[in-house]
Amino acid sequence: MAAAAKPEAGEGEATNCHRRSAAGQEEEEEESKRPRDGNDEEEELLTELSRYRRYWTDLWSDDSGDIDRRTEIGPMRYTEESPRFAMLLDLLEVFSFEVTELKGILRWPIDVFGLISVRDSLDRNRNYIFERTRNNCQTLTAKDSSLVLTGPSRAILLMDPIEFEIELRVKGTSPSEDKILSAEAFGYNGTAQRHRCGSLRSMLLSGARSTLEFKYAHIPVALEATIKVRITGGLTDFCGKFIAHTAGIKEDVVLLDSGEEMVAISHDGAFHFSRSVVAVEGNGVLTVGVHARQSGDENNSCDYKNFIPRCWGHQLARHSTGN
Repeated sequence: MAAAAKPEAGEGEATNCHRRSAAGQEEEEEESKRPRDGNDEEEELLTELSRYRRYWTDLWSDDSGDIDRRTEIGPMRYTEESPRFAMLLDLLEVFSFEVTELKGILRWPIDVFGLISVRDSLDRNRNYIFERTRNNCQTLTAKDSSLVLTGPSRAILLMDPIEFEIELRVKGTSPSEDKILSAEAFGYNGTAQRHRCGSLRSMLLSGARSTLEFKYAHIPVALEATIKVRITGGLTDFCGKFIAHTAGIKEDVVLLDSGEEMVAISHDGAFHFSRSVVAVEGNGVLTVGVHARQSGDENNSCDYKNFIPRCWGHQLARHSTGN
């Protein structure tokens, strides 16, 4: 666990990051009167996102590089040694993104690819929360429509307003048949929303093709925790679910859920988590849980361990599951 460094100031709220001008709106109204083919319709659904990307490029590309640039700031920066000066700042915890509704031409099941990312003032580059290529889609059904999140790769700092970018597509029979599922750009102003910190929040993102539910929490004076689990003995052929939550917010962050498949284990016994970074209150408690079962067995063996946050260093605990 480690404290975050202080960035620069900014402004904004949980709203669209960039608004259209009156002249731009008139141009779009004229354009909307023209006949459109399928590609034109897809481009139209990208209008707001494209506008945000042009806005970001004009404002930040000289300092932060290309808009596609991935954050190079990783986790565990202060694990081995505490910085000479540090202070605890607010962080954002992302719990889930779920497709709660399909609209228009889309029907379940769907194969989804694309990205969800967030930018904060540490470097203003993309910190990916979900990222899949067209050749590695996630299949969503009406009964199982939550995205398997793979980030963030480091804690999301709320010193200044942050910006989310969503571009999700549904795979078609060919790339030309792919359809936009969601294309959004929106912001969150931690300063303006701080009176709502410390509790589970949700936001509905409604577009022409879908509605997404985004569950999150604003964690005050928080620390970044990086979680790793390694097997040291016993059976390795089991299905597993690994979760984490804080004492203040009981909603689980899913680190890994193998479903009906065996968990993937590296040569040194470490589990390959989908995500490993969580935020925890500086004066709180972090709980890490393991749910394990043998393939074909409906009975779970569960174990939980609590950790008291520290500004730097490692903490170890032994989980015991099964017979």
